[in-house]
Amino acid sequence: MRRNKTRHGMKQKIASSLAIPEDILCDVPHFTLNDNRELQIENYKGILSYDESEVTLKAKGYKIVIAGEKLKITVITDEYIVINGTISALSFA
Repeated sequence: MRRNKTRHGMKQKIASSLAIPEDILCDVPHFTLNDNRELQIENYKGILSYDESEVTLKAKGYKIVIAGEKLKITVITDEYIVINGTISALSFA
């Protein structure tokens, strides 16, 4: 675990010195929320559960939980996912 923290710290320093956004280099999720109707998440690791009221995604070291109404996955690739519907909450577990 200590080795992972050291790598992450080194990646942060490189990203900072090269003016590269940390989420690109460190493989952390990047969120784009358009109003409360569309959420795009880049760098997610997988879908853990999905229904009309809640979507749970796996991220590096934690879970991302999207709650709402009439949620629908409209785009899914290896790099990003787009969720549409009425998004009422975004939490991390």
